[in-house]
Amino acid sequence: MPGNHDLTITAESFASILPGINQARDVQLGVGTYSPVGYPQIAIEHGHRYNFFCAPDPISNQTVAPGSILPPGYFFTRLAALHVLQNCHASADILPVITPNSSGNASQNAAYLYWQVWHSLIPAIPIENMFDETMLVTNINGFSGTHSVNELVPFQLTPAGNIEMNLFQGIQDTWEQRQTLNQVPIPIPVEQAIANSNDDNFTDQQALTQYFMNPASNKRIVVFGHTHKAKISTHSSYNGQKSIYANSGVWIDHARPGWTTRNFVVITPQNATDVSSQTAVKLYNFEGEVVTQMNAESVRF
Repeated sequence: MPGNHDLTITAESFASILPGINQARDVQLGVGTYSPVGYPQIAIEHGHRYNFFCAPDPISNQTVAPGSILPPGYFFTRLAALHVLQNCHASADILPVITPNSSGNASQNAAYLYWQVWHSLIPAIPIENMFDETMLVTNINGFSGTHSVNELVPFQLTPAGNIEMNLFQGIQDTWEQRQTLNQVPIPIPVEQAIANSNDDNFTDQQALTQYFMNPASNKRIVVFGHTHKAKISTHSSYNGQKSIYANSGVWIDHARPGWTTRNFVVITPQNATDVSSQTAVKLYNFEGEVVTQMNAESVRF
């Protein structure tokens, strides 16, 4: 299943590297959901399709990057990697402050929220480069230019005036269409999606919104990744049935002190002929050559 860090890699490319690999993909490149054969009540996906910054974006930047599906999160990750590479502790530049558009229209309000997210993220990953310096070399997925931080972040020429973007111009207005293309069952309002872009709990919550509380869904077990925060939780579905959400955590992540790494989830199917048998969902941690069970839940379909 594709995740947000490999969403442009095609099925053919994966198959050429790992012949015979089992891939679960949607029609839209960059997303996919896997239900094991014979177990339609289980859904496993990365979880990024519900994130404004990380879901594939086949709409934005088509003039400068024809065919691109790269979302803003790609460029944030590039900046985060640069921050780690430089081991930078104090940014060389600061972002200009913008103010809400006095027109008060919905599009501009969403654009301001989008700026607020960038304004909170950039100081957390300081870099040595000035923000007008073109240093983000692309040559990937339709992009061929070299870009700056200022090209990513919304700007404003006059206080309380129009909020504009260079890259991802109008992204706040295409979220509904992006969700349709990415096959999001229950649309997330754009302001809610933008404001919660960096909220791990919001991603976890989508297991309930998109699956357990969705009358069109029959899923009882949902597994995401994406947040890097390993967990198992139980919930009641829209019709009162016990359901299990698991997040498989992360294998390697040096940016989250105190969090466990080398996590994985094991799902053991129930015995169809034994009515007392249940499908078990277990979360593990593998450290120092030792496998430790972190949590477990079970349910019978």
